[in-house]
Amino acid sequence: MGWPDLLRGLSERRRQRRVGGPSGRFAARRPRAGLLPVAILAVAALSLVRAVGFWRIRLAVGRLLSPLPAGRVPEHVRVLPPPEDEYAGTLPVSPAETRERLPDCGFSELARAYFHAYDRDGETVHEVGSFVHRPEGITGDWQVHVRLFPAPDGSTEVWAHWERNPYVAPLAHLRMEGYDPARGERMAAELIEGLR
Repeated sequence: MGWPDLLRGLSERRRQRRVGGPSGRFAARRPRAGLLPVAILAVAALSLVRAVGFWRIRLAVGRLLSPLPAGRVPEHVRVLPPPEDEYAGTLPVSPAETRERLPDCGFSELARAYFHAYDRDGETVHEVGSFVHRPEGITGDWQVHVRLFPAPDGSTEVWAHWERNPYVAPLAHLRMEGYDPARGERMAAELIEGLR
């Protein structure tokens, strides 16, 4: 067997792998080696977010964006003050305790939300938690969205509103169709014990 025969044999084996062997059926493709680093990076990033806390990442980004002029920052990443009519009350526990407690009340941490901060006696107070409760589950049409802010006495301010689920009705959510702070406050008070 000479070099031309050997090369022809290699070429034939490659062709058979591409089309699924001599029978012509498609072979299961092997994952490309380039996907492994992406998968490892995704798992590492998720582990980091869980270890650090997503709220801390949101807080850091909010603090970085906050001093930037409004005209220089796209609206969807601008730091906004929470609407006054969303104030639902306070919880007599720290924001850390509140974040731990909310999942037991049916809430989950919300990754995709506007950043919020407001001025309190000359100091900027940033949101330290964004949570959502969807009565009908993740595919339900509606949700109550609560935001947490540290109160001066160490307790937690809760701001809430009722709105469309952005995963189900993104345009209606952005147009604020059905947006209702009063209903959000009532639902938050029903779901979160001790909110006053």
